[in-house]
Amino acid sequence: MPDFFAEEIINQTAALTKEDSHHALRVLRLAPGQTIRVSVNARRYEATLEVDNQTAIARITKEIPSSEARTRITLYQGWPKGDKMDQIVRQATELGVHAVVPCLFARCVARPEQAHKRLERLNKIAREAAMQSGRTMIPVVEDVLDVDGLRKRLALHEQALVPYELAQGATINSVYEGARDIALVIGPEGGFTEEEIQQLPARAVTLGPRILRTETAGIAAIAMILALANDFT
Repeated sequence: MPDFFAEEIINQTAALTKEDSHHALRVLRLAPGQTIRVSVNARRYEATLEVDNQTAIARITKEIPSSEARTRITLYQGWPKGDKMDQIVRQATELGVHAVVPCLFARCVARPEQAHKRLERLNKIAREAAMQSGRTMIPVVEDVLDVDGLRKRLALHEQALVPYELAQGATINSVYEGARDIALVIGPEGGFTEEEIQQLPARAVTLGPRILRTETAGIAAIAMILALANDFT
């Protein structure tokens, strides 16, 4: 059953955007009367598809349970080379991440040019991935942070974890405290400097004996946390 997002419900109906209407009617070739799901303001509904002048309309039939994870994970991701951030945002969204915050570290090989346009693209990717994976909410890709800004943000979370290849013995399994608001900090291709690790108010953990690429590490850690939190049920 296809999922969509809408801005508001008026008289038990929610109009899809022009782009989503085209996707529903021309790409998916959905017909009036078919059942769809639509999420509005963090609430999820089952609805019947109607069409009004080439606009897809969701007529709400009942509210259904949210598909969101109970654990809010914010991914603070070191800016990677090329289009790796696209993949990271897409897969993190599929898993259920709450937000993605690109970060600049000393060993970032790439520096985002025209950051505003890149963030627009990344938020579009997050929306598409949220719709395809049946999310109730769309995670936000926020503005880029430097280390000082990141340090301040981490202090606001219930628990902060930073996978680090030189972490001694501490695993996510051994340090997870059952927190429902978690910050996860992932370094760039070059990793963290020792000074950065010392500055960040986050617990350094190991993801195991094998070194993971930056585009793999965050996804693996998110899955580990959600599994420990029993958030796949």
